[in-house]
Amino acid sequence: MGPELRSERILAAIRSLPVFRGLSAEDQRRLAVLAEVREYQRGDHVWRAGEPAEYLTVIVRGRVKIVRHAETGDVILELFGEGEPVGAIAVYNYMPYPASAVCLEPVTLLMVPRRDYFELLDRNPDFARAIIRELTKLVVALTRKVEEMRGQRVETRIAQLFLTLAERMGRETKEGTEIPLQLSRQEVADLVGTTVESAIRVLSRWGREGVLNTGQARFVIPSRERLRKVADEGSSGDTARPGG
Repeated sequence: MGPELRSERILAAIRSLPVFRGLSAEDQRRLAVLAEVREYQRGDHVWRAGEPAEYLTVIVRGRVKIVRHAETGDVILELFGEGEPVGAIAVYNYMPYPASAVCLEPVTLLMVPRRDYFELLDRNPDFARAIIRELTKLVVALTRKVEEMRGQRVETRIAQLFLTLAERMGRETKEGTEIPLQLSRQEVADLVGTTVESAIRVLSRWGREGVLNTGQARFVIPSRERLRKVADEGSSGDTARPGG
């Protein structure tokens, strides 16, 4: 791909992302010269915990999970999708990435070198406010997740996970709310801090009862109201992963 075609492709990606809409047309064109577009496959690491945070990373296509690897198993801290910046707190604070970023599906990323990112922040108050909004959303989401997991039953935590995913990326179909996301049973377990056996047990029962249906790279919630009842009531038969 020649430099001009590459720059036009990156410019189209920049214009499609809400976080960059506060930039002037001139700064969008300048950014298209400075930024890179990178593509990854499911299971690829975008970065690993401890690596230096050298780029502002924004997802153009696909989804990424933020994972902390531990001796007792992986803990998925957050999921990010199209249009969202990833790892921005580490970039903003000049710190290494505290956790790894792993692709859940084929992913296209826009990567902005940190120095150029800070120059854009200094010159564009609207862009700076957009980034601050995204950072605030992340802190609130992580705080809520910690609070929700504290002392709750596994079934309640899994129900809250899928209700959150429905709010963030769900689309309404005649079957119910579709979540176009490929998650393994292990990844569901890692997201809520339980064992894969408990996650399989809950999801299998929900499939039989029509609470949550699974398909090829998607989940369908026939009734969000019914799932909210499950989240409120919980279940007495499931236990959390030790320590979680």
